[in-house]
Amino acid sequence: MKLILFAAGCTIAALSVSAAAQEGAGSSCYIQVPKLVAAPPGGIDELGSAIRKLDEALRPQVEEVNRLKAALDRLQAANRPQQQELDENGAPVERAEAGPSEEEQHLRAQLAARQDQLKADYSARQSELVGPVQARISQGAQTYGSGRGCSQIKMARATDLPGLQSAGAQDITAEFVTWYVQNGAT
Repeated sequence: MKLILFAAGCTIAALSVSAAAQEGAGSSCYIQVPKLVAAPPGGIDELGSAIRKLDEALRPQVEEVNRLKAALDRLQAANRPQQQELDENGAPVERAEAGPSEEEQHLRAQLAARQDQLKADYSARQSELVGPVQARISQGAQTYGSGRGCSQIKMARATDLPGLQSAGAQDITAEFVTWYVQNGAT
């Protein structure tokens, strides 16, 4: 589940809206993603709701991947020697490393297949559930930012804030949310 939320957060944060087509110098602006996905009145929640739907849709697959990882970890722990063998002089005995067991190979193959399927399903469901909402919000941000003189709008995660603030970028989150709720949710 953390994988889904992390990946969705990265997808959202990767949104960058450019209004560089404007003539003249504009300011750099940003919208804070955590606030954007919050419930109203501080956020839009449309995006948060889409992310929650994505999480719910893929939760069974994530749980299955986690179950397979745990089973593989248990099997590997059980196959590790608990104590090092010593020869008659008390020196450690060198043993050739045995390859993975058939069961371990089977679990690894199952895990890899389930992870690949989860990635493919995530991509498809993200495009279906979150993509349209991202596109609407992105278009709204571009429209709003153009009217505010923003030459560039960055969808910012919490880790981006110090750099944006030190560069003098303007936080337009609250104003954009208010504007979007009134004008952009079409």
